Amino acid sequence: MFNKAQFLSATYLFNVALTIIAVIFKIYHYPNGELMLTVAILAMLVYVAAILPEILGSTRIGTSEKLMWITGLLFLTVVAGYLYIFKARQRILNTQPKQ
Repeated sequence: MFNKAQFLSATYLFNVALTIIAVIFKIYHYPNGELMLTVAILAMLVYVAAILPEILGSTRIGTSEKLMWITGLLFLTVVAGYLYIFKARQRILNTQPKQ
C-alpha cells in the first residue's frame, strides 16, 4: 500500500499530467477541451484540500509561513505543490521520516 507521502507524490504528478493534457486540448481546440480543463482544475483543488490540513496543523512553522503556503497553493498550485511535496513536507510535518 501507499503511505501518505507516496500518495501525495503520485497525485501531484497525475494532476500535473492531467493539466498539461487539458491545456493541449484547449490549445488545439479538440472537443471537450473545456471539460478536460475543468476536471484538471477540480483535481488540483482536491489535491490542495488534502495538503491544507497538514499545513494548518503543523506546529513547526509560524502563521506567516502557513499563510505563504496557502496562498501559493491557491494561486500557483503547480509550483507550490512541487515545492511542498518534494522539498518542504518533511520540515513542515510534525513527524520525522522513517529510516
